[in-house]
Amino acid sequence: MERKDFLKLCGGSCLGLIGISVFTESCSPTHYVQAVVNNNTIQVAKAEFIVLKNDTSNFRKYLIVKTDKLDFPIVVYRNSDTSYTALLMMCTHQGVELSVNGDILTCSAHNSEFNNKGEIIQGPADQRLRLFPVTTDEKNIYLQLF
Repeated sequence: MERKDFLKLCGGSCLGLIGISVFTESCSPTHYVQAVVNNNTIQVAKAEFIVLKNDTSNFRKYLIVKTDKLDFPIVVYRNSDTSYTALLMMCTHQGVELSVNGDILTCSAHNSEFNNKGEIIQGPADQRLRLFPVTTDEKNIYLQLF
């Protein structure tokens, strides 16, 4: 195979993979919930995690909760129907808001990365993310702020 043909083949394959990646990401947009703090607790309905598509119920992996009481949003991961993890989306390095990319939270300032449990994957951050205690009942998730 000549170099020119090889480059065309590789370039086309890369573009195809990028297209698939963009398509799958666009199929599951981030879901935001505006919440109210009551007695230092945020209540989120478990139903916020449900996605109905073609008469089939699926679950979002995470959602982002915003409230007027906090300067940064909280990402809530659904581990199971009774297990959730809630993390403040503030980088522990210099206080920049994190972005969520599936199970990875990334800081745009210095590329610190955290997993969905708040543990450091990559520095320069040297402290894990703030984790909120979470309780549940049949219909709701409760995030304890203080």
